[in-house]
This record gives sequence, structure tokens and C-alpha cells, in this order.
Amino acid sequence: MITFEHDRHRDIINIRASGTLTTNDYEYAVPEIEHAMELSQGPLRVKLRLEDFHGWEIGALWEELEFDLKHWDDFGRIAVIGESALEDWGTTLSAPFTKAAMQFFPTNREAEAATWLTRPLDGRGGAA
Repeated sequence: MITFEHDRHRDIINIRASGTLTTNDYEYAVPEIEHAMELSQGPLRVKLRLEDFHGWEIGALWEELEFDLKHWDDFGRIAVIGESALEDWGTTLSAPFTKAAMQFFPTNREAEAATWLTRPLDGRGGAA
């Protein structure tokens, strides 16, 4: 399951993902994220909160990869907040599929993730 909150004042979309993501989740998510990109004044920043996350069905994983490649340079920073070393590892594996800076934060460091997201961007999403 995926849910969204938009923070248009700071060009941030907050995404919560839980359980096993399906192609239906992506059919719902892609228009939401693309709409947030349209409203953004610059590269969109993403705070992705994984809760009891079990990964993707194979079709959903394919949708994810296609989306990432299509929107290679549309994101400024992506903060992934999760509960496990596997989610940290997944963040590292996902980084080559986007131009954005990606960083994993354990759930007890979510406030740090929010601060990191709001820092000025350089060409790759790093601090200016």
C-alpha cells in the first residue's frame, strides 16, 4: 500500500509504503508523483517512509525501474526512512537509477532526513 502527502511549499512529497507493492499500487502512485513534479518549482524531493515493507511483486518492480529511468533527473533528493539493513542495502542498489542524491535513514533519525531534504541542492542533489 502507498499513501501520499504533498508539501508544495518545500517541493517535497512524503510517501509511505508498506507491505508488498503491487502493479495496482504503481497505477495509483505514478500519477500522484507526476502531478507533484508538475507542481514543483524545482526538482522534487521525496521522503519515502517504509513501514513493515516486504518488497515488490515482480510486475511492480518492473514498473518501479521504468519509472525511475523515465524520471532520471526529475528528483532533487530522496530520503528513504526504514527499519532494516535490507532497506538500507536496497537504497544503495537503487541509487544508479536516478540522478538524485539518495540516502537511507533509520526510523529513529527521521528528523535528520527531513533536515537533509530541505538543504539547498547542487547539480546532483548534494548540498550547495
